[in-house]
Amino acid sequence: MKKLLVMAAVSLSIGLPLALNAPATAHAAKWHQGTPKVLRGTWERRVTVGKGKSQFKATDGVKIIKKGLNAYYVGDPFVLGKIKYQKASKHIYVLKGIEMINSLKPYKVRVQQVGKRLKYVEYYQTKTGQFDKMGKMGAWLSKK
Repeated sequence: MKKLLVMAAVSLSIGLPLALNAPATAHAAKWHQGTPKVLRGTWERRVTVGKGKSQFKATDGVKIIKKGLNAYYVGDPFVLGKIKYQKASKHIYVLKGIEMINSLKPYKVRVQQVGKRLKYVEYYQTKTGQFDKMGKMGAWLSKK
C-alpha cells in the first residue's frame, strides 16, 4: 500500500506540472473586420443574356472594398456591409455581413482567389439559421 502511494505521488509530481504547462491551441479560423487586401478590387465577366433579337451582353461582377462588397448583374445590386472575413484555406475566404439594400439579413459569400481569377458564391440564411447556396454555381470572374 505504501509503495502504491509513493508511485502515485511521484507520477502526480511529474505529470501535473507538464499538463499545466501545455500550450493552448490557437484558433486559426478567427473572424477579422473588413475584407482581405488580396481580394480588393473589381472582378468582372461578360455574359450573354436573353435569346434571339432580345439578346445582349451584360456585365456580371463584384467590387470589393475595405468595408464591404457590391455584386452587380442585370437586376438589383447585392451590397454587403458590416463585413467580416475568415480564411478557410490557402486561397479560400468566407465573408459574412448584412445585405444593406433590400433585406437587412445576414449573408455569407465564399470567395476563391487564384491568380487574377475569383470564384464568387453567395449563401443566404434560412429560418433555421443555416446558410444555403443562392443559384446554381459560382462564376469565375477576372480582375479588371
